[in-house]
Amino acid sequence: MENQKNLLFKHAMNYGLIMGVALVILSLITYLAGAVKAPTWVSFINYAIMIGIIIWGTMKYRDEVLSGAISYGNALGFGVLISLFAGIIVAVFTFLLTTVIDPDYIGKILALTEEELVKRGMSDDQIEAAIEMQKKFMSPLIISVSALFGMVVMGFIFSLITSIFLKKEKSPFESNEVIE
Repeated sequence: MENQKNLLFKHAMNYGLIMGVALVILSLITYLAGAVKAPTWVSFINYAIMIGIIIWGTMKYRDEVLSGAISYGNALGFGVLISLFAGIIVAVFTFLLTTVIDPDYIGKILALTEEELVKRGMSDDQIEAAIEMQKKFMSPLIISVSALFGMVVMGFIFSLITSIFLKKEKSPFESNEVIE
């Protein structure tokens, strides 16, 4: 039992690492392309990466560690655990991006938000109030924790759905007991 729990965390960390690195690479490509705010299609790629790795990791865990059988709850938990480890990697990257790589990143986001509010036709007072409100939630730590929380929530939602298809009950005819 203890060994199985160790294998659970080992597999979840491995696939979480793969997911986290893939998402960080996509974020870096988007950042280096000059996009302060990622286009919608990048979000779809993020989601596809998450879903693909949750499915891949859960199938490998089910087949290699659990002898081909996994309950819905275990598949759900495993997918969330993968997302948690990936979220930690993404949160660390986000913190480094906003503090070390580009300390003015938050300022760029606020400037972009201000431009969007001007395009909507808001008054100067409304824009100033909106920007001041957003500044309260735009520290590197808050953004990083939000990234972690968002990854876990999205991983939970994706795992809720994928676990329906990944669960596989053990055959009642298979038994580990030896009949004498």
